[in-house]
Amino acid sequence: MADNKKYYYLKLKEDFFDGDDMKLLQSMKDGYLYSDILLKLYLRSLRQNGRLMYRDIIPYTPEMVAAVTGHQVGTVERAMKILEQLGLIEILDNGAIYMSDIQNFIGQSSNEGDRKRAYRNLINAEKSKLLGKLDGTNVQTDAGQMSGQTSKTSGQMSDIRPPEIRDKRLENRDKNNNINTFARSADKQPSEQEADVEPIILNDGSEWRPTQALFAEYVRLYPKVDVKQQFNEMRGWCISNPQKRKTRRGVARFVNSWLSREQDKGGARGFAGYKPPREGYGNIADRLSREERGDLS
Repeated sequence: MADNKKYYYLKLKEDFFDGDDMKLLQSMKDGYLYSDILLKLYLRSLRQNGRLMYRDIIPYTPEMVAAVTGHQVGTVERAMKILEQLGLIEILDNGAIYMSDIQNFIGQSSNEGDRKRAYRNLINAEKSKLLGKLDGTNVQTDAGQMSGQTSKTSGQMSDIRPPEIRDKRLENRDKNNNINTFARSADKQPSEQEADVEPIILNDGSEWRPTQALFAEYVRLYPKVDVKQQFNEMRGWCISNPQKRKTRRGVARFVNSWLSREQDKGGARGFAGYKPPREGYGNIADRLSREERGDLS
């Protein structure tokens, strides 16, 4: 019969903390904090069958995870990065977090094989849906299979994981994007075409440039900044900090923050059109300090 129960508790094996992943995790600095965060994420994801998305539409930020787990934001950020590297969680492009091994710990095993396959299909279906939005196509998903699987098993918890189903289009996406970049840009209106600036390298190895319209808006918003030169520096920063590269979804926020800081610092002193203030806060503070010391020269 179909499994229609809702699972709200974990069923951990007695050797849960003896596995290689958990031993490696807890051997790290703050590793016990990371394992505590992992268990709390397992529990919080049960109501969504292993998927973490606040109210099913809002991605969990490190600040939100910190609030629900009772840990500091910095600890959460390090933990999420390490858990993803170990394959204990999977974070999709839309921010959804999947607990990779959750089906091993759900407190019901009458049809576990079907649940594992359906769970893997659910993740792949959401990936395909995101890819369909990226490509502008309609992708049919198998998410409905999550509640419609039926099977009879022995009732024992299986240690065999179902084979991973991979969408070949995900593997070929970057390759296709590089091949078709010129063809796509030729069909765009001038304001939609990419600006003539150095591209920013993203965390998946692809590159991003602003449109001509967005670049013009940056120039208008930050008149003290040589925006084109700052794109050179941002690319250099990405080359020097590969682990800190941004996602395609977050790169615009990164650029805006970078340019805003440059604007606050006064931008490029020699940039055409920029007139420096007669006496900034730093000069005033320096003059007052010299007056207190009696140095009026």
